[in-house]
Amino acid sequence: MDYNGKKVLTQGDFSYDNAYIGAYVDANVVMDCMDALPPAMMQLSCAQMGEPYTSRKDPNTGEYRSTYFTFKCIQGNFSKGIWEFCGDCFVGENVQRGK
Repeated sequence: MDYNGKKVLTQGDFSYDNAYIGAYVDANVVMDCMDALPPAMMQLSCAQMGEPYTSRKDPNTGEYRSTYFTFKCIQGNFSKGIWEFCGDCFVGENVQRGK
């Protein structure tokens, strides 16, 4: 399946090893991630896995903070939407930032 001319990855072809920021995924990929552990955040604008991926220095605070694999819904809803992989972001955010 495509969305806006871009392939939408499914459970069969999505992997964190080859994921890239901006990749489109179907709702089943996101639901699998959210079901693995209680999510850190679960909203259409920011769905984040419950286990931290790493930590980075937040340029706004100068403090190191945990980051989480993050998705945002770009079309539809939780169970039938198209989602975009945002990388590993600070909790509550859907843009990867910091070093």
